[in-house]
Amino acid sequence: MNILLAFKAEPDAGMLAEKDWQAATQDLCGPDVSLLRSTIGVDEQAAATLLLAQPNAGCEMTLTALSIGDERALHWLRYFAALGFEQPVLLEATGDLRFAPAFIARHIVDWQRQYGHELIVTGCQSAEGQNSQTPFLLAEMLIWPCFTQVERFTLEPPSVVVEQRTASGIRLCRVRLPAVIAVRQCGDVALPVPGMRQRLAAAKAEIVRQEVALEATPAIKCVRLTRPEQRRNAVIIDGAMAQAKARSLWENYLRERMQP
Repeated sequence: MNILLAFKAEPDAGMLAEKDWQAATQDLCGPDVSLLRSTIGVDEQAAATLLLAQPNAGCEMTLTALSIGDERALHWLRYFAALGFEQPVLLEATGDLRFAPAFIARHIVDWQRQYGHELIVTGCQSAEGQNSQTPFLLAEMLIWPCFTQVERFTLEPPSVVVEQRTASGIRLCRVRLPAVIAVRQCGDVALPVPGMRQRLAAAKAEIVRQEVALEATPAIKCVRLTRPEQRRNAVIIDGAMAQAKARSLWENYLRERMQP
């Protein structure tokens, strides 16, 4: 079975210091993130983790990891190669991809039609744009069924069994392939850590790189990026002895928070 994991590497805004946000107050586009290391969203990490768990169930498959963006995604492509993905692919595009789900979906579809993947797995949304549109657009362009808010899935060719979060609970469905699955992180999955031998082998792995051109006039443009207001306060607990301070901490702060 030929499976495609599509993800987007994004600048890790958590690395920005206070001075970076202060210096960007006059800039409409927010702080400069061009030099930040990349990260991927928790939904995409959950999707990769569930895919890597499938061979343990005895299902043979070929895994392709595909990302659209700049060369900062190479780190994650090599990471996935170290975890067992056979083909890492980078569709190189320079520009703002936060609000370009149609552009991203169109190029993923072009790749799928060229290489014939039977299943496309994505995260429900990226951590950067949070549009939640790419999986739906993929399914619409391919005329495939699409399941989002998926917390678990199991490959049982020629079908896939998905556990989907709905307003009324968890729904279990059997879907005949091909299909698009969008995974949400449900709190109890973690991306595996490859060993040193796998990392060294992945450092020499060949990554397919293909340039794609962005639209000259994007439909959506980020006008301003500001940091949410931070609410911080500090309280000094008075007391002559440690026992008195501990009692005050329990009675005034911890008791109410720890009650069921």
